[in-house]
Parts: sequence; C-alpha cells; structure tokens
Amino acid sequence: MAVLEKMRKRMGVFISIVIAIALLAFIVNPDDLQRVMSMFSSKYDVGKIAGKSINQQEFSRRVEYYSNIAKLTGAGEGNSEELNERVNNEAWNSYIADNVIVPACERAGIKIGEGEIEDMCGGVDISPVLLSEAAFVDANGQFDKNQFQNFIQNIDQDASGQLAAYWGYLENNLIQERMFTKYAAMIAKGTVANKLQVRREIAENNNSYDVDFVIQPLSYERDTTVKVSNEEIKKYYEQIRPALKKVETRDAEIVVLPIEPSEKDVKAAQEEMDKLYGEFQTLQDSEMKAFITKNSDIPFNDVYFKSDELRQVSSILSDFVAENKAGALLQPQHYDNQFVAAKILDVANRPDSVFLKYIPAGEEKVADSIINVLKGGADFAEVASQYFQPQRTAEPGSIGWITETVCYANLPQGFMKAFTSKNGDLFKVEAGGSYVVAKVDNQTKPVRKSKVAILSLNASASQETFSNIYAEAGKVLDNSAKDIKKMEDYALANHLDLVPANSLLGGAKTIGSYDNMKEVSRWIFDAKEEAISDIITVNNKYYVIAALKKIHPAGYAELNEMSEQIKQFLTVKKTIDNMAKNSADLVGDASSLEEIADKLASTVSSINDVTFSSLNAGQQLDPMFIGNIAKAGAEGNRNIVGPVKGSLGVYWFQIKDSKIGAFYTESDAQNKSDNAVYSIINVLPQLMCNDANVVDQRYRFY
Repeated sequence: MAVLEKMRKRMGVFISIVIAIALLAFIVNPDDLQRVMSMFSSKYDVGKIAGKSINQQEFSRRVEYYSNIAKLTGAGEGNSEELNERVNNEAWNSYIADNVIVPACERAGIKIGEGEIEDMCGGVDISPVLLSEAAFVDANGQFDKNQFQNFIQNIDQDASGQLAAYWGYLENNLIQERMFTKYAAMIAKGTVANKLQVRREIAENNNSYDVDFVIQPLSYERDTTVKVSNEEIKKYYEQIRPALKKVETRDAEIVVLPIEPSEKDVKAAQEEMDKLYGEFQTLQDSEMKAFITKNSDIPFNDVYFKSDELRQVSSILSDFVAENKAGALLQPQHYDNQFVAAKILDVANRPDSVFLKYIPAGEEKVADSIINVLKGGADFAEVASQYFQPQRTAEPGSIGWITETVCYANLPQGFMKAFTSKNGDLFKVEAGGSYVVAKVDNQTKPVRKSKVAILSLNASASQETFSNIYAEAGKVLDNSAKDIKKMEDYALANHLDLVPANSLLGGAKTIGSYDNMKEVSRWIFDAKEEAISDIITVNNKYYVIAALKKIHPAGYAELNEMSEQIKQFLTVKKTIDNMAKNSADLVGDASSLEEIADKLASTVSSINDVTFSSLNAGQQLDPMFIGNIAKAGAEGNRNIVGPVKGSLGVYWFQIKDSKIGAFYTESDAQNKSDNAVYSIINVLPQLMCNDANVVDQRYRFY
C-alpha cells in the first residue's frame, strides 16, 4: 500500500493532464483539438531556423499573408503551381531574413536611419525594391515619385487596410535589402588585393614556360602490394569529416503505370473525328473560327505561319502546308493518340518580323493629328519624346522586332496590320478605348506563309480505362504483400516501369524521367523504411506505387558510407608514393630526359606556354605538375626536376624556355579580386543559413 501511495503522488499531475485532455476531447471539436496539439509537436514543424522551430500553422499564416500581397500587386491571379511555389518561397525567405540575415547584419553594427529610408523612397538613392514595383514605375521604366507619393497619401484614406499592408510589406523589404547591401559593401571594401598580391598575380599570369617532360602514368591495374588498413581509413575520415555534412536523403523505388487511352478510346476518338471532319470540310472560311474554338483541342490562331512553325503540331501538317495552295484540305491524320485535320485558308508572302514603334495618343483625334504631323515630315523620335518622359536608353516608343505569333498573343489586335504594311507606314490602333499611333520602321524580307484552320482531337483515357489501369496498380500491391522484393519481382515480370530513386532530396519534383512527382516524394519523406505506399495519382497521368528502401539522415556521412571511397583514395596515394620511390631508383644518375625516358620505358613529351594560372584555365593538366613547373620557373631552375608526385602519375620535367608577357595587367588582377569578392557575396546568405543551422522541411507539407 505504501508503494501504491507513492505512485499516486508521483503520477498525480500526469493523471490530471490525461483526464483534462480526455474531457477537452469530449467537449471540443476534434479538428480544433488537433490544431492545438499540433502546436506542441515537432511533427508539424516545417523547419527550424537559429534554433527556433517553425510550426506549420504559423507558416501557413505567413503564406496567406504573402498570397494576399501577391493579389494586391496583381501578381496573384489564378492558383497555379508556379504561383503557389513562389509565394511559399517568399514566406520562407522572410523567415530567413528576419531570423538569420538581419540579425547577422545587426551584429556587424549595421543600421538604417529614418533619413535613409526617406532617401530610399523619394531621394536620389531609390531602393531597388521600389524600382521593381510596376505601380511606381512609368512607361519608360523610370521611378515616378509622384505615383509613389500619391500611394503614400492614400494609405490613411483606404478603409480596407490593403494599402497599409502593402506599404508594410514594401518597407520591410527595402530595409532588409539595404541592410544586406551594406553588409556586402562592408565585405567588398574590406577585401583588398595588396600590392604584393597584385605583383604576384601579374607574374603568375605573364610568366609562361615551355617544358619537356616524362610521365610514368598511374596504371589502371591495381597494385596488389599496396595495403590500406582500417586504422588509416578511420584516421583520414576524421580529418575530412567536417566537409562531409549532408542533408537528409532517401533511397526509394517507384512503379509507374501511365494512364493512356486504350484501343477502344482511340477508336472512339477516331469516330468523333470522322464525324467532325464531315462538317469541317463543308464550312466556309468565315465559319472556321467558331467551329475550331468549339471543337478543337488546338485553339484557332488568326495568323499566318511558316510551314516549319507547324512541325511542332505534326510533320505531316508542316509538309502539307508547304506543298499546297489555299483551299486544300488535309484529311484526318493519326499519330501519338492525336487526330489532326486542316484546311489552308490563305497563302501570302508576309514578313516574318517587323520593327514596331508607337506613340500613345489617347484620343482618336490626337492620333489623327500625330499621323498628319509625321506624314508632313516630322521626326518620329522628336514627336514621340513629347509623349514620353525622358529616358536614358532606348528610343522613346520603340517596341522592337516582333514576330506575327508574338504580336497576336501579346499586343492589341490592331497591331497585326503591321504585317500587311510597308516600311514607314503609319496607322492608329485602338486599345481599351485609347488610341496609339504605330509605325512599321523596318521588316524582314517577305516569305511564303499560310493561314491554317487546324482541327485537332486528342484521344483520352475513358473512365473504364482509368478503372482498368487502377486495377493493374492494385495487383502490384496485392502481389507485393508489403514486401519490396516481391513488388520488384512482380513489376519486372509484368514489364512495368520500375524506377529507382536513390539519394532523393526532400521536395523532389522529378523522379527518373517523370515530372510532377512532388506528392510522391512527400510520401517517401513521411514514410518508414521498407514501407510501400498506396496508389498515388499524379495529375491524372500516372498511377504510382512507391517503396522506401533506406533513410540517410541529415548530419555527417558515416564512416561505413565513406570507407570504400577513402580506401580507393589512399590506395592511389600509396601507389603513387611507391611509384615515385621506384622511379627515383630506376632513374638513378641519368643526366637527360631521354635517358630517363629509356629507363622508365616511356617517351619525352612537350608542352608550351604553361603558367601558374593554367590551374584555373580548364586545361587537363595535373595540378601538382603545373605547381612544380611554376615553382621551378620562379626560382630560375633549368635542371631536371623529379620525381614529382601528381594525381595522374609521376613526372620528370625540365624547363627549356621561359617567356614574359604583358597582357595580364594590374586591372585584370583587380577584376579577378573583385570577382572573388562577388562570389563570396553571392554565397553569403547560404553561409549565414549554414551558421544558423537552418533546416527546411517544407516538402513534408507543400
């Protein structure tokens, strides 16, 4: 009884908590309880930054915030995968900025004053953040202070609070951008190439050497006398372990069953195509657009194509258009589960590209007036400059070279007149109730082009086909019995696509040759070793069954993972050490490279213009060989040097000539130093993240 009483006292608090949770589960909505419990579980963390865990719910709120910002700026229309990923990355990067980059800048003593913020918003040093916002940039790409001031003044008048939210977003970004810019500038200013370094750099690049040499190459056959012990492997592993840090990866396999139309589906598509073609061939040209828009899988394009441009649809269609006149009909053609028929509506010689200019006129009468002035001999650029704010680069109103298909897809339809106009022609274009004056300033030589009505119908998998393929996927599961080896055997025996996915990274979008596999990789990183997934549907294109074979945790590569590579490296090193010793014994007192070559059963080779910078020039030369040549050259050594131990074998060499150039200057040395600094700055954020032990596990949820 005494023991029982002690247990009651010790377990009292714990039992109270259990009872409280049970009562809470009874009176609270289960979904709400799940959300509360998730706040205390690392299972629901999307990552960790500087020791701080980021909960999935917390992160979702920030994603929602950036989604709203994207909608405010007009960049968040739709719900595409690309948009979702961009918003997700922006939310994650904001955590990096708040918890890693800004604190690192602050520790370096960097601050932003109020006066500096004002200057970034309207002074002489406008922030790149504001320059990248279309709302504050004029038609010429210049920052418009008036537009920005109007925006600021309207914040207090906006009852919705959207403008205030947008400004908060911008202010935060411009401060973060400026702090990092200052940090980078501090590093750049503190990294100086001193005079000694510059002189050495110039000498290393301007002093070149012509060399005769003998190489005793490393044999592909292993030297069986060379032994590497486990102690040696372990010792070398400890030396290189800091460089073996790695993220978590997993080894998996997937069985992929493509969802493709059956013969029955293809036959049904052919019957539908025959029916449509019966009507298609009787239509007037004026009726084609409506018919194609309603019935074809390829939209109607009211443009003229070169025949080669249609090859992406079908080579048969491309050849047909190249060889036939207006009015010709291409009967239905079948390939790759697609049926295509076509009619050539017109054939004409038209320019492939035109160089367009424009002047925004606003009202139609203003456009007419501008055209009259230009026809009277006025210079287009001078007239255009009156309707554009001063700009530093391109001529005002210059659109540039544009093809017919690009013009049709991106500009108001009135601009299509450019492809039936001559050089110098002027015309007005109505766009959203406003007018512009357009000019064809240049054009390419006219070529044969055709306007084509294309009737295309894709054979797609029916519901019956989906069911049949799903049943086949089910057989994979049934025959595997949760055993990966059995799954592999069944897939191979039935000629199914078995795809290995070794060293897979979290959030991987591609597995083998298959794209859009993010959901599959998410399952792989949420599963336990030896687990087999249920059937996963990918974009209604594939049924996938995944199996997780092995988990490689984040951390450092283990000794057993690296031992074979280390053994090979040490074996080569010991082999070359032995070769160098044997080579020295064989060469003895030989006084020329020819004698050395004879004793080593080799030949004398030559290489010219070797500089120390050859190490960075992409030449396939042994670094140790180059280094020793540069050292001997700098010392004025013209004797035979060797044996030199390299990575490819053992060398004996002699410098026969040296040359001093002047093509590499102090400016080149400074540029090289600057590039090295820029390289450091580019990796700074990643270095900061490494220092803060950032762990990104968003792939588990998104």
